[in-house]
Amino acid sequence: MKKLMTSLFALGFCLSSLGCVTRTITRFEDSPKSPVTALEMRKDTNYGVFFTSVYQFYLCQDTGDKLVCQISCDGKNDAVCPKAGVMQQGTTSVSVR
Repeated sequence: MKKLMTSLFALGFCLSSLGCVTRTITRFEDSPKSPVTALEMRKDTNYGVFFTSVYQFYLCQDTGDKLVCQISCDGKNDAVCPKAGVMQQGTTSVSVR
C-alpha cells in the first residue's frame, strides 16, 4: 500500500510539472500625456487535460530603456476586469483603462 501511494504521488508530481504556459500580448496602448503604457495579455495554461485562458491587464511605466509593468487586473483581486470579446475577423477587443 505504501508503494502504491508513493507511486501515485510521484505520478501526480510528474504530471503537474509537465505543461506549458504561454503569454500573448493582445493589445497595448500608449498614453499621449504621460510615459504610461496599458498592456493586455492572454495567459494560456495547458497541462494535458487541464487548460485555462485568462486575460491579464498591466500598467507599465516607461523608464527610457525598459518598461516596468505591474499587474492591474487578472480576475484574482477585488477589481472587476473588462471582458474580452471576439470580433468578426478573430481580433480581440477590450476596454483597456
